[in-house]
Amino acid sequence: MAVNQPAIDRLRLDEAFGTGTFKSFNECWTVRMDRELLVVDDDTEKVSRYTDDKEETLQALLVINENHRQIVLLSIDNKLIKDHEGGIADCALFDEKQFRFVEFKTNAYGNSEQSVRDTFDKATGQLTETIQVFKGRLGKVNIQFEDSITICCHIVISHRFPKSRAVKQEYQMSFADENDNIPLYFSEKTYWEAVKE
Repeated sequence: MAVNQPAIDRLRLDEAFGTGTFKSFNECWTVRMDRELLVVDDDTEKVSRYTDDKEETLQALLVINENHRQIVLLSIDNKLIKDHEGGIADCALFDEKQFRFVEFKTNAYGNSEQSVRDTFDKATGQLTETIQVFKGRLGKVNIQFEDSITICCHIVISHRFPKSRAVKQEYQMSFADENDNIPLYFSEKTYWEAVKE
């Protein structure tokens, strides 16, 4: 059943997630094409959403969308899928060419390398699990997810959280090795047309 949104129709997402979801698929997505898009994981509603509130910038992923492409935000955790064992990514941003899973860890805290590793372990585990869920669901409607679209993942961390370039690079390499070379980015800002972090 097409929803007349090319990015969704191309991957047959509405069919792949037609049953066994917390909310209906069509309740879980919204589309925007602004030059700058802010995405947050709402603390009150516990779901990801677009926002126009500049006060939320410190907790947001800023997407620079120079060509005003239609970018779909699919709220996954606590909306499409609830209480998934092992956790699941907060949301996905996508169009006909790119599919980006996003995990927010803006409430993470700690000053030690171990707290950084614990946070990154949880986030990468959630992203890996989400990739597997989408591969499985799309496979059931004869879509080879990783062959159909460019996939990448983002972890958005708090501005107050320790930033260790070496630890991030280690996690990026490990994540790519474990997930068919899907890249992982740690950033609060991304450019839509090309993943240039």
